[in-house]
Amino acid sequence: MTIPTQKHILFHCVPAWGHFKPFFPLAVQILRSRPNVIISILCDAQIYPKLLGELEKLSSGDREDIKARLFLIDISGVIFNPLLPILEFEPVFKAMYRGESIKCLTTGKEFTLPPPTVAIMDPFSGYAIEAIRETTENKLPILIWASFTAGEAFIEFSETHTPKLDVKVIRYGTEKEVMSVMPQFVKEITGRVLSAPGVPAMYDYEYFPQETPFVGNIFVEIAHRYLTTCNGMFVASSTAYDGEAVDALKEWYGTMGQVVYPVGPLSLPEPPSEKKGKREVVEFLDKMRSKHGEKSVIYMSFGTLFWPVNPEKVWAVMEEILASGTPLVWAHPSPLCQAPEDILRMFRDSEIAFETQWAPQEAILSHPATGWFVSHGGWNSTQEAMLYRVPQIFYPQAADQPQNAAKVQFVHKAGFELIEVRTGEYGTRIPYRFKDADPKDLPTFTVEAARREIRDVLKKLKSEEGLIVRKNFERMSKEFYGGWDEGGEARESLNDFLRKFVDF
Repeated sequence: MTIPTQKHILFHCVPAWGHFKPFFPLAVQILRSRPNVIISILCDAQIYPKLLGELEKLSSGDREDIKARLFLIDISGVIFNPLLPILEFEPVFKAMYRGESIKCLTTGKEFTLPPPTVAIMDPFSGYAIEAIRETTENKLPILIWASFTAGEAFIEFSETHTPKLDVKVIRYGTEKEVMSVMPQFVKEITGRVLSAPGVPAMYDYEYFPQETPFVGNIFVEIAHRYLTTCNGMFVASSTAYDGEAVDALKEWYGTMGQVVYPVGPLSLPEPPSEKKGKREVVEFLDKMRSKHGEKSVIYMSFGTLFWPVNPEKVWAVMEEILASGTPLVWAHPSPLCQAPEDILRMFRDSEIAFETQWAPQEAILSHPATGWFVSHGGWNSTQEAMLYRVPQIFYPQAADQPQNAAKVQFVHKAGFELIEVRTGEYGTRIPYRFKDADPKDLPTFTVEAARREIRDVLKKLKSEEGLIVRKNFERMSKEFYGGWDEGGEARESLNDFLRKFVDF
């Protein structure tokens, strides 16, 4: 299959759905804006069907046009360790750049595409960035794909950093080599205050509110090397959410002669369908709506990866929600979650509880019965909550989640965060927000304290405070999703990018 010469945008990132998912709506916006553009997304076998699922969200007419110019290509098969470099990327890119055919391993189809005009790369995929630079002799523009907020990008990466990881390990590291260096990248925790414009101040240890099994973050180390040496950055957020953090990120990036393109929000609405597992939960939600009314159900999920090492407080929170008579849908897709039999029995025996390993999150959030979302606060989940106007009760685990929780609660006054549920060495230290509190008001981080806290939050949900939080969340969400309106920030950012890197 040969494609006529057109402008070609190449996208690739590490095999993490949270990185691929928000790019897909951006790809759709690009293809709608420029009929002479094609986009190739190089992925693995597990991401490939999920991208096809995103394609099905489009209307039939729009879908056919997008499909004709969007090439989803599985280049590696199944990835068993996402921390390792994808060695297949380099030969595939070299073949693509030479105008040779490349094969999708899932379908067996071969494609001959024109050489890329510009590449959009995950900063964690250093192996791919190095391969592109070497193959093209640094002639192909590369933009960083920041699938997180501007505040997270600024706090995590704006400080001067000396790379420690050898480029050979980034490009070709074996499992033994990569895993052996992981302990070098455990972040040093000193108790210093981290702050940035538009981001509530927190102690550095507050970014680790739960004890987790992950040791060292090689991805952050890799990103430090490439975030400041490419030709610009897409950030999946906006001023409506991140406020002054967007300006701070632009100013910092501008000192290097580079441009930041804020293009949030990035989420496609879920259409009605009969996907496996959807019918049962929708029937449950219909029943709860009939018996308890609209916005009566709490949905609880921590995403596909994160789960606390000690989940005792998770069980306590769920027990208190059900004891209050509040309907609860609990999804636990993380392979780290091992629910005990007594918890599973509690759900089976309750008429107001629904438990499932996997759930169609957007179908749940879009249902009129769903009123609140107990979430880890990951950026994709937060965007989906805003899309469907379902305010969050935050139970952050790690990464950017504590910052999202603090921003929504204190900057936008549009959510609640559970504090007593924190665990581990860092999680049970006193939060910055309590630095001047009376000793009797300090959190104790016990299971009983977590029970009292969720009971108090449940009361607030039905009070005037809960109504104000909901209104603030709806206002924030409306402003955020206005970014793609004509003249909106995301729309203008995309146009600026296209004029600079495509329209020439």
